[in-house]
Amino acid sequence: MRLVERVEREDRRPVAARAIAQVEPDPHDGAQEVDVLDLVGGGAKVTGHHTPLYSARPNAGSAAYGVEQLIAKGVDKNKIVIGAAFYGRMFENVKDTLNGLYQQGKFLKSVQKRNFETQLSPDSGFVFHWDSTAHAPYLYNASGNLFFTYDDERSVAEKTKFVIDQGLGGIMFWQLGGDLYKDGLLDAIYEAKKNNQ
Repeated sequence: MRLVERVEREDRRPVAARAIAQVEPDPHDGAQEVDVLDLVGGGAKVTGHHTPLYSARPNAGSAAYGVEQLIAKGVDKNKIVIGAAFYGRMFENVKDTLNGLYQQGKFLKSVQKRNFETQLSPDSGFVFHWDSTAHAPYLYNASGNLFFTYDDERSVAEKTKFVIDQGLGGIMFWQLGGDLYKDGLLDAIYEAKKNNQ
């Protein structure tokens, strides 16, 4: 069940909080997916992390926040699955404050992991940043006023370790066709699982 599909748009709380508020655990139900993909999606007018492990701001959506809320509602840990994104979101017209993070912007496009190297290289002006609070990477291109939010090998490995440490049901991703054929995010998930058991 995708929690965000049950969210009412009139509610002003963050998407994750709105979705989780509507969950009523069913002991006969299968896994509960903490859908932390697109927390900052195509309709957003302010940049941010679209798939963070931790909340960088109070009450902001994240995998850890969603897990905490579901457990508080009585969902069994082993039925909770968190998400990773094999794509990212690019925003344009983003001013150079905080390297574009939490700034006004307009969604431009999605880019799949397999295309990161050609579309987001340092040669094209993108500079890597790591948010140590959210445990999430992002890129900013100051000359083009472009901001990019995504998952990388480090962030999916940290999510995988979080799943193991918390005793959760697993990690899912969207979507396999967007990953590299070799040494991609799926490989990072596999290696993190192997190294953390």
